[in-house]
Order: sequence, then C-alpha cells, then structure tokens
Amino acid sequence: MTTTPSPDRPAGPVIVTVCTSCRSAGSDLADAPGRRLYEAVASAAEGTDCRVRPTQCLSVCKRICTVSLSAAGGYTFVFGDLDPERDAGDVVAMARACAEAPHGFVPWRDRPEAMRRGIIARVPPPDWSPDDGGAPA
Repeated sequence: MTTTPSPDRPAGPVIVTVCTSCRSAGSDLADAPGRRLYEAVASAAEGTDCRVRPTQCLSVCKRICTVSLSAAGGYTFVFGDLDPERDAGDVVAMARACAEAPHGFVPWRDRPEAMRRGIIARVPPPDWSPDDGGAPA
C-alpha cells in the first residue's frame, strides 16, 4: 500500500510495536501470548508498508497483548486485550488506516472491531500543539 502524499498525513510507514513479553501470571515466556501476537501481526503485515517490530515491554501489564501504532507526524495509539489468534488482521487494518488518515487519526467508528474495544491511549504528534490543542494549520 502506498499512501498518497499529503501534508496532513503521517510521514513514512506506520510502525506497529508489539509487546512480546505480555503473558498471564505463571505462563511461560517462550509461549507468551505477546510473542504469538507479534508473529501473527508480522505475518498479516507481509506485503504492506507497515513495519512490525517486537519490544520487551510496553508497561501495560494489566491489559496483555498490547501494541502501539506510530508514525512520524501522526497520532500514536496504544491498544491492549488483543487476541493473537483473532486480531492480527485488525491491527494491520488499523495501521493502514492511520497511514491514510489526516494526522494519522482514525475516528472510533472507523476502526476495526478489536481496535474499538482495546483502546488504551491516543497521543497527538509531538509537533501538534497550537494553543487551542487543535490540528496544526
């Protein structure tokens, strides 16, 4: 997928960062659900412009199977409570939607189902902030 150049769209690929240490208490790290989620998302993202990378921890341990989506000039989203067997396609669909959306912001109603129920945070781009908190002109 190639995004159409636009000054209000994120620059570069959407990066999907997956916590690979996410697991239930007492479960084995080698078979952690976070590791399985990373593998599923990486597979689902093959052939797209999404970059998928693992990380050891996103510090959202009460909402295991957590990912963040970020791109230069776009919102960063954090989602949790994802299912490695079911939600990888939704993660990639959300990343692709972020790449096309103004400022990378995908409204709740336009998000895939797993991204609607799993939202933890959305953070505006670092260069965002006029005094009123609105989008940059």
